[in-house]
Amino acid sequence: MRSIAILLLSVVSILAQAPSTPLATEIRSIIDEYENSVRANTQKLIAAATEEEKNKFRASIPSAGPYATKMLKLVQANLDQPDVVKGVNWLVTGAANFPEGQEALKMLGTTFADHAGIAEAVKQLEYHGLPAEPVLRAVIEKNTHRDEKAAALYALGAIHFKNFDASSDRDSAAASKTKALECFQQLYADYEDVTIQGFKLSDSVAKMFFEMTSLQVGCEAPEIEGKDADGVSFKLSDYRGKYVIVIFWGGWCHACHGTLPLMNQAAEQLKDKNAVVIGVNTDIETEAKKALADYKVSFRNVLDNTSSGPNTTLYNLRNFPTLYLIDPKGLIAIKNGSLDAMVAQITAAK
Repeated sequence: MRSIAILLLSVVSILAQAPSTPLATEIRSIIDEYENSVRANTQKLIAAATEEEKNKFRASIPSAGPYATKMLKLVQANLDQPDVVKGVNWLVTGAANFPEGQEALKMLGTTFADHAGIAEAVKQLEYHGLPAEPVLRAVIEKNTHRDEKAAALYALGAIHFKNFDASSDRDSAAASKTKALECFQQLYADYEDVTIQGFKLSDSVAKMFFEMTSLQVGCEAPEIEGKDADGVSFKLSDYRGKYVIVIFWGGWCHACHGTLPLMNQAAEQLKDKNAVVIGVNTDIETEAKKALADYKVSFRNVLDNTSSGPNTTLYNLRNFPTLYLIDPKGLIAIKNGSLDAMVAQITAAK
């Protein structure tokens, strides 16, 4: 969810730049044509009286493909014009899944690698994974503009951070961690003040650095604390000596809904196994209490009040639900694993 919101903010920010030349006006007109077609279809969907009509309009959401084709032709015909980067940015951020978006991505690492004005598109390459690495390295090597270079260092570091966090191979994880830290250290040293899309890059880097060093298996779990639905304060460390399964969730999170009954079952199954389940709920208080009742949640929850609450922020949550298993010594035993694996480890413990 967070990555989708950031992407949308990027597109809005890029497209909001006022056109100043005929080329910029033409680029803007292509984008407006696409957005207006999507908006018109959405209005029809809202006004539809039956589910059959709604399904019809859901199935007819305009594709960005034809507009991407127009945009790429316009870009290729105007490679020497400064405003052409506006079209490249839109292709990379708004049409990334189309061949034209992939072509623009290649151009970002070749024709436009040394250009100003590409920082927001470059930053979004953190969501493209390792295939974007050659582009990012080209920008790092060739671009002399601070925002662009900082954005490339951030995106490349974020890609390797995610690979480190997801890797089950120790050597691969170590290599990814080293590469991420190299990027982050250079960003801190030379571009600590750079802000893109209203976010200070070094603040985001600090969260990833903390996760790499303090939120891994074998690390002492950071304290989780707050008040439950009855207003009573409690902490993760109150359960030292027991296994603790922690779930970060919210009633707003559709993926959480199917997990909650399983968490209730686990809480019941483990009550005689020196183990407990606790939750960190990310709804506002009134909605949290409703969600707890609606899903008959049987385990205790800290109310964090938002998806950027203190405990959720401390654990640098990127996906919901996320589960942690904390061992009786307070160390992280499993991070973002399956509930089955956690129950199995608890039940196998002597």
